[in-house]
Amino acid sequence: MSDAPQSGQSEPDQPESNQAADAGPPIDPETGEDLSWKQVPMTFVLLDRPAPSRDEVNELLAEVFEGAFEVRPGTDEEPATAVLVEDATVMVTPIDSPIPDGEASRYTADLAMWGGKEAVVDTHRSQVVVAAFRWGPPGDDGEPTEPEYMDPREETLRCELAVANVTAALTALPGAVAVSVGGAAATLPAGPYRELVAGNPIPAPALVGVRVGMQSESTSAGYTTGLGRFGRMDLERIEVLAPPAAVYGQLCDLVAYSLASSTIFVPGQSIDVGNAETLVAEAVPSAFTGQETLRLRPA
Repeated sequence: MSDAPQSGQSEPDQPESNQAADAGPPIDPETGEDLSWKQVPMTFVLLDRPAPSRDEVNELLAEVFEGAFEVRPGTDEEPATAVLVEDATVMVTPIDSPIPDGEASRYTADLAMWGGKEAVVDTHRSQVVVAAFRWGPPGDDGEPTEPEYMDPREETLRCELAVANVTAALTALPGAVAVSVGGAAATLPAGPYRELVAGNPIPAPALVGVRVGMQSESTSAGYTTGLGRFGRMDLERIEVLAPPAAVYGQLCDLVAYSLASSTIFVPGQSIDVGNAETLVAEAVPSAFTGQETLRLRPA
């Protein structure tokens, strides 16, 4: 189940504070609840050429999803292409300009799968925005009824997966160099992103930022960003007597397990991670982002 770094990928140095995470998640001023899960699921496919035409996007998605999902081509009146994935509608919109302010480049920080080649993100000239909108169960007219609605955080996961599948298809566009997942504060190479989504039912590193590195000459550390979108606290490990790749794989496994099983880790919980190892979760300010996180320590 691990999405560990591929062979030949270099490990980053000790993870540094993530600039996007420093801004903090949206918080309900009355309850203090992390409201990240209410944000629109969205990604950005970055291309090193002018934006593709509407027809190019329509044709690619129709070819990829033939017989699987309905594709409604964009028109002059409704320019965005729509892909219907279960009860979510994924809208695809080319934009002939790059992501401003270097945000996409900042989101590459400490992501091992770049292997030192993240400068390619600075070459992008255009983007394709992919966003999911929920329309509710079939027949829902917006009036108060008693349908068995899915927990909104689980619904968020379904919408994020719908976006990821459409995004992975769009990485086949000529000139695609990266995918930026704003809610996860992560920008990933286009090819590895596509492989992650195609090869995993819950592609953890494509949904959540997972950053690892050496903390000292003999210990590693790692942390996640973006789990708030799924109604969960981000995870962190420090001072681990194992190589960064092992910490990366463990964090990916924990994220995938939590999302796939609807498990929410809580402070004080003991978590069996295999190999006769048990970790205990503790709510603390993150050593890397400053935001409240679940730090996992050996029991």
